[in-house]
Amino acid sequence: MASLLASTSSTKRWLFSTNHKEIGLLYIITSLAFFLVAGALALLVRWQLLFPSGGLLSASVFNQFITVHGLLMVLWVLSPLAIGFANYFIPLQIGARDLAFPRLNAMSYWLYLFGGVAMVLSFFLGSAPDLGWTLYSPQTSSRFSPFLGFNVGAAALVLLIASVTLSSVNFIVTILKMRAPGLKLKYMSSFTWAMLVTVFMMLYAFPSLLAAVIILFSDRAFGTVYFSSIQGGSLLWDNIFWFFGHPEVYIVLFPAIGLVADILPTFTRRPLYGSKYITMSMIAAAVISFMVWGHHMFITGINPQVTKLFTLTTIAVSLPFDVITISMIETLVRAKIRLKAPALFAIGSIALFIIGGITGVFLASVALDTELRGTYFVVAHFHYVMVGGAIMALIGGVYYWFPKMTGKMYDERIARIHFILSFIGFNVLYFPMFLLLDMPRRIFTYAPETGWGGLNSISTVGAFVFGLAQILLFVNIWRSRKLGTPVGPNPWESWTLEWAVSSPPPVHNFETIPTISSDGVVNFSGSTPHEVGGGHASQPTHLSQWPIVMALASFLFLLGLTTGGTLQNFLSVPGLVLSAGVVVGLVSLYGYGRETFVVQEDENLESWPFQKISRLKLGVWTFLASEIILFGVLIGAYLFVRLNPLTMSWPAVGTVFNIQHGATNTFILLTSSLTVVMAVLTARSGSRTGLIVSLLATLSLGTWFLYNKAIEWEELAVGGIFASHPLTATSYYITTGVHGVHVFAGLAMIGYLLVNAFKGKYLGGGYTTVQHFGLYWHFVDIVWVFLFPLFYLI
Repeated sequence: MASLLASTSSTKRWLFSTNHKEIGLLYIITSLAFFLVAGALALLVRWQLLFPSGGLLSASVFNQFITVHGLLMVLWVLSPLAIGFANYFIPLQIGARDLAFPRLNAMSYWLYLFGGVAMVLSFFLGSAPDLGWTLYSPQTSSRFSPFLGFNVGAAALVLLIASVTLSSVNFIVTILKMRAPGLKLKYMSSFTWAMLVTVFMMLYAFPSLLAAVIILFSDRAFGTVYFSSIQGGSLLWDNIFWFFGHPEVYIVLFPAIGLVADILPTFTRRPLYGSKYITMSMIAAAVISFMVWGHHMFITGINPQVTKLFTLTTIAVSLPFDVITISMIETLVRAKIRLKAPALFAIGSIALFIIGGITGVFLASVALDTELRGTYFVVAHFHYVMVGGAIMALIGGVYYWFPKMTGKMYDERIARIHFILSFIGFNVLYFPMFLLLDMPRRIFTYAPETGWGGLNSISTVGAFVFGLAQILLFVNIWRSRKLGTPVGPNPWESWTLEWAVSSPPPVHNFETIPTISSDGVVNFSGSTPHEVGGGHASQPTHLSQWPIVMALASFLFLLGLTTGGTLQNFLSVPGLVLSAGVVVGLVSLYGYGRETFVVQEDENLESWPFQKISRLKLGVWTFLASEIILFGVLIGAYLFVRLNPLTMSWPAVGTVFNIQHGATNTFILLTSSLTVVMAVLTARSGSRTGLIVSLLATLSLGTWFLYNKAIEWEELAVGGIFASHPLTATSYYITTGVHGVHVFAGLAMIGYLLVNAFKGKYLGGGYTTVQHFGLYWHFVDIVWVFLFPLFYLI
């Protein structure tokens, strides 16, 4: 094993690397590969619409292509490309050697990759998702979409959400705890600030999507009725999905804004106008974005008074972007701009975003939204923001940081041609769609007499110009990687910290951690030097095979589960895949826990306001914040159907759920919290016996809870709860089921702690590991304190 980890051969290096720069490159390369796949699907869709009565694609295939195109672009291209840049450059921009949790960083990439593979694989399992990227219910039910490919698409989303959660926790802890001495938050680069806002939004938005996917899969696989009932149905899906979906627009956009805000000062040779107001505006927009989801539901029949409220929040969320746009325009005014490719793409991004933003304001009006919703006007608006505003800026980022990543300069002539063709092709593609006000956006063909043929033909020509122009990007990257002119550390004469090291940067980033004085001067002397073998002391080549193995196990488990695998039919193909996932998962958990992987923690780093909180504790708290949203959405779904006027009655207290069962489980979990406290106290005092006894007591109580819950589940199922009270059963089984999974995960953690406790670990100063587990266990117990009265007493 030691020789394997010491190997630096190309394949092993890229499979097992935990170095932030290599993980960043993997993200960038993979997202660009998915960009090609999603782009190819889009071109086929546009070819289908080139002329009336197009016959290239059937309705089913057209819908699959348009759905997977949207999901890949939004979730596997735009944000992951930004995450790739963040992986590579945020540690450099804040003066750190790596991210806080290198192995989790690697695992987040592999989960992302396997999620994308699962989404593409869904095409080969009957049918890929085919309802548009918003996946509106009840069309997602097994009655209307019976294919396994839809289930696999749900598994792909779960893997992606797991990846996003790990990345979000990692970046938040890194930025808040690992800044170079003197690098206060207000001195951070615009891109780092934009990513900090973005990952906080991811942390609170994606759990809502996870809750939606869990409910959706449960409805499809186990017969629950959240999204197929009239009390839940499409409105419940809309509320849950768009609580994620509208912030997702800004999750995609903010990294692009941060990139543009870093590029403009470099090529205008002047400071960014109103930089602190740009940061404040991003924070304001991030907060308001979670209050705008009803903007997408104006035509669903919701209360008119509610639509007025969402009209106000929709207008309000546009105001911070006015400040951002004005600041960027002011930076350009009277500046002597060096029109290199990064600057061209940045300026083009601003111009296209202005069009997308202005057209979006129209949709804040209920009257206009009623007329325009579902037409190609919305398609044009959406793409001017997501592609024009985000993709153009991110491509500018590729050119901007290419010299730093490779040590070579790209071909400027090819890059300028790329920009010109992209800018022209994009506008030829999408601007005519603003004029297709009466063309529904989800039809696969149209009749000649509609008069839509001319504008569709123009759009298709623009699509191929824009699509084929992207080939120049890949040609330029491939060619310049080998033949490009070598460059020094700072070919752009830029001011952010990543340009202070060689191109490409060394493995450990900095020989000494820089310090930043109050006047912004960077000093590389007097700080702790990098020690050979330090950082990843036991992993001098930053290698660990367990992240990819754990991600593979997750992929196999979810693939088997969503295609029909169970423990009862483990000899079937889905069952074998599921079983393989379980076995590989257990092996990887064992290996991950045993592996000695030490991350050096430099001293005197800037970490306000968390100076006295360790990285791991901050990471646990950050993760639990996302868990609060997950359970909040599940409880919200329960309240949505229970308080719905269409819910004629709900079982009286004590008639369905046995209060004795619920009270017993409450007593069990509250007692287990006390035994966890005892485990922490005995570990801190150095009592090995006390620690082991306390952990065994917690393990026994948790097991008793699950056993008691299983008995209650069986009693309710045998008693016919699904036949007599389907909505009650649905809300109960899903909510308590997700909670039960969390309890089971906690028991697995206790097993790991016990193995090490028997070896004498965690005593004295090492008690913090037990304390961190205690935070998770207390959270699980607190959740049950809410569930008990909701289901048993009210």
